[in-house]
Amino acid sequence: MKKTETGNKGFSLIELMVVLGLIGLLMAIAAPNMLGLITSNSLTGEGVFLENQLTLAQQTATAMSSDVEVRFFWTADENAAQTEPAYRAYQLYQYNERGKMEPISSLFRLRPPVVLSNVLSTLLTPGLSSDEQNRRFGFISPVEGEVEVPAIDNQKTKYVSFRFRPDGSTDLPSRSGEEADTWYLTVVSGEGAADATDLDNFVCIQVNPYNGKVTQYRP
Repeated sequence: MKKTETGNKGFSLIELMVVLGLIGLLMAIAAPNMLGLITSNSLTGEGVFLENQLTLAQQTATAMSSDVEVRFFWTADENAAQTEPAYRAYQLYQYNERGKMEPISSLFRLRPPVVLSNVLSTLLTPGLSSDEQNRRFGFISPVEGEVEVPAIDNQKTKYVSFRFRPDGSTDLPSRSGEEADTWYLTVVSGEGAADATDLDNFVCIQVNPYNGKVTQYRP
């Protein structure tokens, strides 16, 4: 009786190439969607965190019976030296016992590529409240200044700020007409998004100047 031998049959080179080609095609189709999902989640997370910090600033001002100032810093991405500066960080400040304004929180950096829009954020535009009528009533916010920030290489860094008052309101003046009470920040994501005006995805955080209420809007 003749004995037959059997062995393990492997994949041919053509079969392996076909499988790898299919995997590559699926990855090419899925990658843009995955990237978009990651970017969207990052944008949402940063928007929620900023909203929470603004709410905390108002609550702290009320609890401590002292103004809390929110400063938004103009800085480059610390992990990418070639990135153009933008409003990428913020920090909470309050007067100490000596009457000096000092930080009461860590410096919060927006995770790249998330930034605050330069052109779609009225809270980052100093001078909107600098007309004579508002000056007469003491309204000067938003305010622009410079300060040395240890977390930003101890260099003088430009910032724009506004304050929450002990009664929960803000030092932002009221606005009338089509711009009535439109004090807001727009959180955007992507290269060049800080100066873009036509955006499909963003987080808009509005601050009511009267009661300090912070509200988030999405498209």
